[in-house]
Amino acid sequence: MSALSSPSPLKWVHCAFDDMTPRQVHDLLRLRQQIFIIEQECIFPDIDGLDPVCNHVFGLLDDRVVAAARIVAPGLDPDHCEQGEYPAIGRVVASPELRGQGVGRKLMLQAIASCDDSFAGKGIFLNAQLYLKSFYASLGFAPFGEAFYEDGIAHISMLRAA
Repeated sequence: MSALSSPSPLKWVHCAFDDMTPRQVHDLLRLRQQIFIIEQECIFPDIDGLDPVCNHVFGLLDDRVVAAARIVAPGLDPDHCEQGEYPAIGRVVASPELRGQGVGRKLMLQAIASCDDSFAGKGIFLNAQLYLKSFYASLGFAPFGEAFYEDGIAHISMLRAA
């Protein structure tokens, strides 16, 4: 049965990496590989050592990870000094079978809520792929700085006020 005709809604999970099941870790890494490396044709080190120290938000459909994001605490990622004192949402991904169904927005609302719960009173940082700038703006993120290339893809830094 395809996700389009599936009657079961997504189940949202917020947890530390070590609280994920081995199957969830597998599904998460497989989904990110499928989208970021294969579909976007971007060879980059997705397994960068940060996942074990981050919180994760993911959507399950029939016990399968089909949407995910990670929450990076301030100061954890030396490659993103522009993050400053803010938590960051990164590795935002949804399965192609769910595109056009609002899953990306639901995922981001879950990730924003996770940041608000864990880092009350702080804004939220993210590096958006440039073509998604208006999507993130619709969620309250404002661009700052100049567009830049990361792993061969145009990005823009964005911040959502507390």
